[in-house]
Amino acid sequence: MRKLAYLTLLSALLAGGNAHAMSYGLVPFQDGSAAILAQGQIGLDENARFLAAMQVAQERGATPRTLIISSPGGVLESALELGQTLRQLGMRTVVGTIAQAPDGQRALTAGGCHSACVMVLMAGTNRSVLPGSRVGVHSPQVVVFAGGRGYRLDESANRYMVQRSEPALRSYARTMGVSPSVIDVAHSVPHTSVRTLSSSELSRYRLVTSGSSRRVAHKAAEKRTAATRQK
Repeated sequence: MRKLAYLTLLSALLAGGNAHAMSYGLVPFQDGSAAILAQGQIGLDENARFLAAMQVAQERGATPRTLIISSPGGVLESALELGQTLRQLGMRTVVGTIAQAPDGQRALTAGGCHSACVMVLMAGTNRSVLPGSRVGVHSPQVVVFAGGRGYRLDESANRYMVQRSEPALRSYARTMGVSPSVIDVAHSVPHTSVRTLSSSELSRYRLVTSGSSRRVAHKAAEKRTAATRQK
């Protein structure tokens, strides 16, 4: 895959600057399987932080095969690196989060995956989006780091650098089994805005794989049932 370069591509919603750093947790399921839950903004060292979370899970006797993620985006290069790790590990990806249900139990529910997070979603060997979740795309904002400080480019220079990144991003999508057309859609949206993809678009661009959402919804129901039995 072509190098994205000496510049850092930030891909986050306007609110992303105030978003919390990614946090990780372990989600056990009734059938004995487990998932890693990731919530927050994708940072510069996200791949290393994810691998550390996996190490903790394994020390607890779990072998997670699924990443459940809810993120506003973050550093695009880090998302690509994390995505490559997920694919090497053969992990599934799910857009969702955990929230408190009306009965007081914690349950899997809808989340959001925007901007750079979509690159992480792409990496799953199976990809699903929990009902009610939102997946949004836009073009990246390029930031040049010099002397420990970040500088945003003007709009003309930003467009040029985004265009330079397109071959690498299209190649990444194609490698992950996703239609590279989704990169064109993303880059047609200004980085100051976001376009939420419809369920038909998620299927058309192969951001979700057939039957995956139904399997995850079934696991979510199992988790709620198990929690009820333990009361």
